[in-house]
Amino acid sequence: MRFYTATLAGWSGGLVGLTITSFFNGHIDWTILQRTYTFSSLLGMCLAYATDLQHRDNYLQGSLIELTQLELINHSKQFEKLSQRDALTGLANRRYLKDTMAKEWKRAIRYQTPLTVILIDIDYFKKYNDTLGHQAGDRCIKIVADCIAQSAVRSSDLAARYGGEEFLLLLAAINHEDALKQAERLIQLVRELKIPHPASLVAQHITISMGVASTTPKIHEQYDDFIKKADEALYEAKNSGRNCYVIAS
Repeated sequence: MRFYTATLAGWSGGLVGLTITSFFNGHIDWTILQRTYTFSSLLGMCLAYATDLQHRDNYLQGSLIELTQLELINHSKQFEKLSQRDALTGLANRRYLKDTMAKEWKRAIRYQTPLTVILIDIDYFKKYNDTLGHQAGDRCIKIVADCIAQSAVRSSDLAARYGGEEFLLLLAAINHEDALKQAERLIQLVRELKIPHPASLVAQHITISMGVASTTPKIHEQYDDFIKKADEALYEAKNSGRNCYVIAS
């Protein structure tokens, strides 16, 4: 726009000057006028074009830099999100679980709110793998993980893959009774999947065992000990015949 404006202004100014000179019967040296007017107009147009081109280049470069920065931010967010997720199940991985558990533990201590963890294990999963193969085992883990993720409905809930065929469900600000309802609902949901398990000793389909621990943490307590209680309850559930849950004392 600067180029076109400068061109119009230059030629218009020359015409105005010529008109005024003619109106007052002034002397016009047409040769000098032509050369001066043509040179000054061309010089002005060239300078305006160069300035306009420079501004356009600067604008495009600024836009490209801004776009690149936005792409880098998006890639960084995607990478951060992927680094927090288990590749197979899409649930939170062990590292993200540890960070979230530490935050929720501190929050529960500060506000004296209850905290629940449910440690979940697929019954006789090694037999399942040995019988049907590891690909079928991976599909089974993915399906069960999706089922567990359905129980983490609140923003403060977290479903994570704890390791192998084990999962952990973190439920913040939930009381003991509601925790048991969650455990019963989860067992029923997995049963309703009806994933065939030809080598199971408790059912003809995939089942799960769970250890449930609930507490309102105190400042001197550690969340590692809390998870250990859920793990002990899970071990007891396995010894009790599996396909059930046990509440940590």
